[in-house]
Amino acid sequence: MTTAQNRSPRYNELFDMEITGFVVFSASSDGADINSEVKRSLHSWPKIEKAPLVYGRGDADTCARFLRRGTEESDAFTRKIKEAIGEVRFTCRQGPIIVVSSENHSWGTRLAHPSRPAVSVFRDLSNIDEARVTFMLYPQDLTKEETRENQPVKRKLRPNEILFVKGSVRMEIVVPAGGSFVWQGNTGAPMGPDMYGPEVFEFMTV
Repeated sequence: MTTAQNRSPRYNELFDMEITGFVVFSASSDGADINSEVKRSLHSWPKIEKAPLVYGRGDADTCARFLRRGTEESDAFTRKIKEAIGEVRFTCRQGPIIVVSSENHSWGTRLAHPSRPAVSVFRDLSNIDEARVTFMLYPQDLTKEETRENQPVKRKLRPNEILFVKGSVRMEIVVPAGGSFVWQGNTGAPMGPDMYGPEVFEFMTV
């Protein structure tokens, strides 16, 4: 009898999103030239403080440039989004959102995006390895109960790496003290009531 355990893939950089439900893209730049500008912008705009987290939109243009840094010439950023959600008449974007934690913090297993079809994009803002966020990703389309029988792929992003995750993937995010990242959601339709679901990361509803 086939069990859910057999569905756990061993992640390989050559796998595409269709197989794993997520992909780590290596950009040609680490975004260091605007990293500090992104962090400063969080405190220049309305934000939510929910200890140990602080999160908010910051400056949208600055955050968007950071997420795309190193993909501009190849347009890989847009291609990865289309790969996840397909051709749509209009792409709805949520965020970008900056998330910072003053202490070690982790969420339980949640969906990578409130909606489906959808894709979430993550990029780490941390300057040192000790502060890098750990993303724990399960095989796509598993139920929450099935994730308990599976070992997730654990990944810390390098400064030049961008994580694209389909909305159907369940994941955990572990942020160490001083850790930070930028998130952006992309869907083919507005989230609507999806944003009030029980498995939603709260920063995705800002």
